[in-house]
Amino acid sequence: MEEHYKDTIILITTDPVDGKARWKATCTIKFVKDKREVSQDLKLDIDYETAEQAVRAGLMFSKKWVDAGKPNASG
Repeated sequence: MEEHYKDTIILITTDPVDGKARWKATCTIKFVKDKREVSQDLKLDIDYETAEQAVRAGLMFSKKWVDAGKPNASG
């Protein structure tokens, strides 16, 4: 799932949790920092019943991270 939010592109992928019928989200946020493109991966430590729930949670988490000023961004 991809969404443009403010000055970023948010990509959310989901993966099944081993041995469980549950899902985890990985968020990749792309943005420009100091005139170069940066990609930051954020992983949620919570697992969800469905992939759709994981995507929604990942998107919400990513937007809050962006709104907080991209703390601890690599690059």
